[in-house]
Amino acid sequence: MSRLLAIARLQALGRRDGALWPLVVLSIAFVVNLAIFGAAAGAFDSKPVTGGLASIYITSLIFGAVAIVQQFPFALGLSVTRREFSAALGLFVLVQSLGFAVLLVILQAVEDATDGWGLRLRFFGLGFVDDYGVPAQLLIYAVPLLLMTLIGIAFGVVYVRWKVNGLFAVLAAVLLVPGIAVALITRAASWPSIGHWLADRSALTLFAALPLGPALLLALLSWVTLRRATA
Repeated sequence: MSRLLAIARLQALGRRDGALWPLVVLSIAFVVNLAIFGAAAGAFDSKPVTGGLASIYITSLIFGAVAIVQQFPFALGLSVTRREFSAALGLFVLVQSLGFAVLLVILQAVEDATDGWGLRLRFFGLGFVDDYGVPAQLLIYAVPLLLMTLIGIAFGVVYVRWKVNGLFAVLAAVLLVPGIAVALITRAASWPSIGHWLADRSALTLFAALPLGPALLLALLSWVTLRRATA
């Protein structure tokens, strides 16, 4: 366990940019939205959601891939086993996702208390999150963050295992499979049924329970693939 924690600390030192840049990008998006809403003060009757919060999720995906491409060869060079590397990376990703979620819950509470930073701005809050207690809010923020990071890690694993050809093959599948699914759903005229089904689900189900399945699957597939990867 002590060796695992030591490797996790090593990854934390090597991934300071991965922890820092999502917050930097989020801060820039927040300042830009403050400037826009400040310039348009009084133009909104309600509290529109800006969508800027997506920046931290996208950046987490990018640095999930970077974590594998940069850290995996370095770890093997230090005689770290693939099992140890995967376990330590998993621990680091869980802690980072939860840490970001705690920060977002705090900022969302401040946003609510200040009536949208005095501008009726919804940047950190999504409206429906207010209907839940803090533990549920943490899950609503943390699980999608975990999923996005694992998507990035999966792309990184594909790259270190099969290099560019494998990466482009996966990207082609990512484009092809949803395209076929959309075509089949459209042909069957099933969009209204899907819309009703989604509308009947709670936010906790949509943003925490449902993303957890793909996150666990990606973690398993990444682990199995990484066992055969070389630096």
